[in-house]
Amino acid sequence: MNPLPAAAPVIIIGGGLAGLSVAAALGGPALILEQRPQAGMGATAENAGMVRRLGEDPYERALALRTHTRLCALEAAGHSALSWRTGALLGLCHEPEHLHDGVAHLRAAGVVITHLRGADLAARAPLLRGSPLAEGWWLPEERVASASALIDLQLAAARAAGATLRTGLTVRGLDVAAGRVAGVWVDAPGGPQRVAAGAVVLAAGAWCAGLAARAGLHRHLIPVRRSLLLSAGGPPPPAAHPWVWIDDLGLYARPEGEGWLLSGCDERVDWPAGPESAGEATIMAQALTADKARAWMPALGALSWRTGWSGLRTFAPDRRPMLGPDPALPGLHWCAGLGGFGVSCGLAAGEAVAAWLRGDSVPWLDLAGVRPDRRTPRRWPLRPTGELWTARLSDGRALPPA
Repeated sequence: MNPLPAAAPVIIIGGGLAGLSVAAALGGPALILEQRPQAGMGATAENAGMVRRLGEDPYERALALRTHTRLCALEAAGHSALSWRTGALLGLCHEPEHLHDGVAHLRAAGVVITHLRGADLAARAPLLRGSPLAEGWWLPEERVASASALIDLQLAAARAAGATLRTGLTVRGLDVAAGRVAGVWVDAPGGPQRVAAGAVVLAAGAWCAGLAARAGLHRHLIPVRRSLLLSAGGPPPPAAHPWVWIDDLGLYARPEGEGWLLSGCDERVDWPAGPESAGEATIMAQALTADKARAWMPALGALSWRTGWSGLRTFAPDRRPMLGPDPALPGLHWCAGLGGFGVSCGLAAGEAVAAWLRGDSVPWLDLAGVRPDRRTPRRWPLRPTGELWTARLSDGRALPPA
């Protein structure tokens, strides 16, 4: 292995989609440090790939709109393997006004959205035949993306701009001198090594809060585990079926090969003890997903699971991304808190963070709403079963283990 450089203009901690998108957009030399054996093996590899613009938060929607536009442009330029149009149906079973503000926002931005009721739901998404779902929003231009293809594209762009990726290296802490970040400490093969930097970007998902805390900076990012399951048996999904998300219930499904990829949107706080983020889908998570699907997607029939897993999704207490420079510690920048919307928002988040690193403006995103030192709630709604109406208030000030 080549020795680590003594210094880099910018160090990016995290080789997932967030970190690589910063490096690709930065347009200059950077050192990307990833603790796993290769890029994109953490939360990026554990997602369902749906590019969702109709989210709960206006900043999330702004990022998703920008990402969607870029994905469409990339497809037009010949990158057809990155993402493809499927359409999406977002249903509401008990909270019919839950997404009304988002619908108004997206329609004002030119997104085509149709309100559907009754039989029109199953006409668009046969998965909903026999479902008691009463209404939903149809978005014909929504997409699914390949996380692995996006990782490859962003890594190639970052390298073309002069960035270097080093894998299998754990960053133990930030080096702080004279009140600013001056580099990082890395567990190198020969022992701890300091690498100096003009700026450091935290893009390491569930590990960001711990790295900041060891430097005396407490930013409240909470890792939340969610499960995904791949069905086995039964008829294959119809051709070109849209992805379906019953949003207030917390249940989504999309075709995946000969089966369906489903999640009951379970949530539990889970601080990582090592470099791994993937975990098992518990028996409780499997039962939760199966029970919801039986009631609201009866066309799936009796479900069995080919495989399942869980991954970490990292949230700030207001469930809004944490992006840009940290005024409390000059030299430190964030690209974190993307929750479960890394694929939907990652390209745009990296673009914005890179622009702020260069000192450029970002006219399509207001820094005030995503800045790391913004005020956030003392307690925040955790959704153990994925349902809006069963959310419980959790301690949004919880700190990572030392």
